[in-house]
Amino acid sequence: MDDLLRFLRIPSISADPAFAGEVRKAADFVRSWLERAGLENAQLIDSQEAGAHPIVYADWTHAPGQPTLLLYGHYDVQPPDPIEEWISPPFEPSIRNGNIYARGAADDKGQLFMLMESVAESLRKNGGHLPINVKFLIEGEEESGGRHIDRFVMENAPALSADAAVICDTAMFAPEIPSITTGLRGIVYGEIAVEGAAHDLHSGDYGGAAPNALEAVAQIVSSLKSREGKILIPGFYDRVQPPSAAEIDAWSRLPFDPEQFRENEVGSPALTGELGFDVLTRIWARPTLEVHGIRGGYTGEGAKTVIPATASAKISLRLVPDQIPNEIATQIASAIAAACPKGVTARFNLMHSAPPCLIDPNNPFLTKAAEAMEHVFGKSTAYIRCGGSIPIVSLFKQKLGIPSVLLGFGLPDDQIHAPNEKLCISNYLRGIASLIEYYTLLSNPR
Repeated sequence: MDDLLRFLRIPSISADPAFAGEVRKAADFVRSWLERAGLENAQLIDSQEAGAHPIVYADWTHAPGQPTLLLYGHYDVQPPDPIEEWISPPFEPSIRNGNIYARGAADDKGQLFMLMESVAESLRKNGGHLPINVKFLIEGEEESGGRHIDRFVMENAPALSADAAVICDTAMFAPEIPSITTGLRGIVYGEIAVEGAAHDLHSGDYGGAAPNALEAVAQIVSSLKSREGKILIPGFYDRVQPPSAAEIDAWSRLPFDPEQFRENEVGSPALTGELGFDVLTRIWARPTLEVHGIRGGYTGEGAKTVIPATASAKISLRLVPDQIPNEIATQIASAIAAACPKGVTARFNLMHSAPPCLIDPNNPFLTKAAEAMEHVFGKSTAYIRCGGSIPIVSLFKQKLGIPSVLLGFGLPDDQIHAPNEKLCISNYLRGIASLIEYYTLLSNPR
């Protein structure tokens, strides 16, 4: 626990260049820890690209004839803002109510540490040997959309060869329900940039004649999605693959109460979204468009009556099988151009994207993982989807030809990306035990 808390104290915020030194400190912490635990070839791998953060690699491959797992995680974290909403400081881990509270506790430092500690404990218990072969691949740009990991995987595919990847970066469906994620939504993330007048203008002298860039952004954004939750981009739904009847049936039997979800997790007066679909289908198997922030004009204290010359909005679209990111990016750019009011120009700047993916639940690496979790938790493992995106999963499938086993030990209320992020200590310990059991089951096929 002490080592995990030390890890959580490092503010490895990859999106902010001011924290580059701390990000590297976290990378070196992981490398040194793995080396001390008995892993071999532990190293930091830097990129020549400015601003890129190092990859950590280590391995142990002395189990001939046994499977090889590629163990993936990320040591970088999201910014902690808004700081004032944290009960305890985000980088001073606090243990209370059976949880660890800190930025990165669940996403992904705590869950990454489960992978690290499970291998270390297996080495300790077995005289420096493992029942299987492992290769660690740990990055520092997952939260900022960096491409260092993509290039590294594509350029080093033979060295990263494995039978399956294991990723602990998702959540259980609910407390005490062990879960494996078999589907992830993809993403297209970018910015709508609008330019109007040559400079900000006085609203008294020019109001009624000059274009307002901030109003233009609002008009464009409101044209992309109806109030009923339907995305209005032409062609957007053409490739959407609905979930199978078996999945829908399995989801209907999960202990899910939309009203409790609204009250306990969302905390809003009502749920919104696309009409005609239940909540789980909306968040797991339907595409979305969300606005993350709008900038422009004057937002400081007091009054300043300007007509903004420029404005922007950060947006993302979550994609489902079989939508194609590049195609969606072209569609959104065309829709923005078509909705642009007169007097301004508008463009869509793509920042990053990743395709959606589905994983075969009958793959033996998944079924063995489900068996291991059942042994530890004493309950059947649920197969679920996740509304979020983990871009590396598609990359592993495309470039390495391996499936990913998504073992999540977080909980839906862990507040990832939000103030007061936490990780359940009981799940942390059972996660380590599940992984150790998994390695043993893989080495003794029945």
